[in-house]
Parts: sequence; structure tokens; C-alpha cells
Amino acid sequence: VLNNRAAFWGLLYVPLVLQLGRFAGGELFYGEIVHWTGVQSARLLIIVLAVTPLWLLFRNSDWTGWLRRRRRDIGVATFIYCALHTGIYLGNLTDFQAVISENLQPPLLTGWIALIVFTHLALTSNDYSVRALRGWWKSLHNLVYLGAGLTFAHWVLTAFDPTTGYVHLGMVVVLISVRLILKNRERVLRN
Repeated sequence: VLNNRAAFWGLLYVPLVLQLGRFAGGELFYGEIVHWTGVQSARLLIIVLAVTPLWLLFRNSDWTGWLRRRRRDIGVATFIYCALHTGIYLGNLTDFQAVISENLQPPLLTGWIALIVFTHLALTSNDYSVRALRGWWKSLHNLVYLGAGLTFAHWVLTAFDPTTGYVHLGMVVVLISVRLILKNRERVLRN
């Protein structure tokens, strides 16, 4: 199942479809679905960020190779959950002036900028873009770290209790630190 790309996409999106069905059926309230889509997007983002450190640590493992081949799929899923998080939020707003003033404040502005970053990454997460952008593709996709920082700032700044956001942010800091340490070690060994 995990080697079949369509089945893997099903695993990524079936929970979303089920939760949206519960929301449409009145089982989930607005705040619950907004929170759930945001949390799932952030967790998928952590998986994306974990791919390189895991591959560097377990380079000869089949599972890390599989994870590297599925990284773009998980990244696109991250964006879709993020976009639905935003869409549901916007769908509940009625006063355009309030929307503008509220969204220019740091708690929500960080989320909007993260969405812009992830939109660019999602639109270029395909083989055509990799070929067309060549070396620029990797540089563009390194913006995932900026997007991650903004995502977790958004979570911490908008949460009633930011503790969970801080825990997830801590995981991101550890992943990025491990990645930098391993990449540096690899560079030293090559020289």
C-alpha cells in the first residue's frame, strides 16, 4: 500500500475528508475544524522537515529512501491542510474591515506569510518545476524553514494555551539542528 502512490495519497487525505464530513454534518464545530486542520498541517510539516535528518542518520535504510521519495507528496498535503485551515477560517468571517485589521496583526500575519511561502512550494513541487528551475529549485524549497518558523510563530501567538505549539516548535528546532550538524559533519568528512 505504501509503495502505491495513489494509496499513499489516500492515507494522507482520508482523515481530512472524514473530518470535513464531520464538520459538514455538525459533529465538529468551527473552532474544532480550524484547530484540527492547522495542527495536522503543522505535524505533516514536521514530517517533511524530519526527512533529511533521518536520511542522513540512516542513509542505507530502505525506509528513509522511501520517505525521501514521498517528501513532496507530504509537502503538498501540508499545503492542502494549511489552505483548508485558512479557507475555513475565512468562510466564517463576515466583516471585511475586521478581517483586514485582524489579519495585519502579528498572530495572523505570520500565518498569511507562511501560506504564501507554502503556496510557492506547493506550486513548484512537481517534476516539471524541478527541471525548469534546476539549481534554483532547491534554493526555493529551502524556504520551507522560513515557512516552518512562521507556522509555529502563528500557532504560539494564536493559541489559548501555546504549550503544544512550543513543544512542536521545539521538535522543529531539534530537527533543523540535527540536519545542520549532520550536513556539517558530512562536509568535513568530504574535505
